[in-house]
Amino acid sequence: MPSWRLGRVFGIPLEVNPTWLLVFALVATSLAFSYFPAIPSVAQLPSWVRLAMGVVTALLFFASVVAHELSHSLVARWGGIRIARVTLFVFGGVAQMEEEPQRPGHEFLLAIAGPAMSLALAALFGGAYSMTLLVGASVALWAPLSYLAMINVSVAVFNMLPGFPLDGGRVLRAVLWWMTGDILRATRWASRAGQVIGSLMMIAGVTGVLMGSLDLIWLGLVGWFITTLAEGAYRQQVARSALAGMSVGDVMSAGPAVVRGDISVERLVHDHLLGGRHSRYPVVADGHVVGLVTLAGAKAVPKGQWPAVTVGEVADRDLARLTVEAGDPLDSVASRLGPEGHGALLVVDAGMVVGIVTREDLMRALRLGAP
Repeated sequence: MPSWRLGRVFGIPLEVNPTWLLVFALVATSLAFSYFPAIPSVAQLPSWVRLAMGVVTALLFFASVVAHELSHSLVARWGGIRIARVTLFVFGGVAQMEEEPQRPGHEFLLAIAGPAMSLALAALFGGAYSMTLLVGASVALWAPLSYLAMINVSVAVFNMLPGFPLDGGRVLRAVLWWMTGDILRATRWASRAGQVIGSLMMIAGVTGVLMGSLDLIWLGLVGWFITTLAEGAYRQQVARSALAGMSVGDVMSAGPAVVRGDISVERLVHDHLLGGRHSRYPVVADGHVVGLVTLAGAKAVPKGQWPAVTVGEVADRDLARLTVEAGDPLDSVASRLGPEGHGALLVVDAGMVVGIVTREDLMRALRLGAP
């Protein structure tokens, strides 16, 4: 499902997936009508106060999740890895990296950054909780702080379980990678550990549901999610290993057809897209690349406006995301050819388009295992 862009934090896009609304509502209501009322002094409060406590606490909890993911992101960016986005979704939060760490030391630091932030937040909320007790503050204040301290410790502990793709699994992979010098073998072992952990969680969830504990269904779903990601992580690493040693220039199509940014969308459609061999074209101005135009971009313009709208107006101009160089390692740009993008990257040299590499080129390289 498409996510909603909230803005940028430290230059990193922050998004919320619609599935997050479900888990937010569940957390907020369970806090308001189950967790907090179990405290005798809270049960005496008006229902609107308990609901406000649940909503505010849930918001602070998910803010803590964002801080956890941003910690990963900032350490990744410090090591030269581009972060596409941080997204909140039904299973929590995820920082989407456009490539994997190239050194075990960087992987280790990246992995522990999130749990370290969660523990720091736990200490912060725990300290605030102690202060509120000392000054005799209302339970409406200290109860949420107590919960936030506890839940951040839980997040840190859970994420440090030694199975990929959890943070502890990344730590395990970093250590194995450092010991063996073989990232593929390290990924296989860490991913298998992740599959074991996920499978045990699914078994516990199913068993709990059969015994009447319906709330354990969430444990089973999280276990399924971890198992699926662990298996996918190993397949991705196999693909990266197959592409190792290959460069973008080995698989790109040289001298691609281009279009000028000042022509109309109508001309683009009739002269290039209809009956043409391509569904996307590099856009140039004064010989230099300025963006990429696609069939989907043209279709987004109402047909009656095609003569008045130029290609330059509908082209994607995010060159930092769209361009690579011929000498770039192919495995380092593979993730940028994923389904969320245009499926193509422009290969440039001194601002001039020298080639184009597509998702199909990448798949062909994977099948052949050689340029």
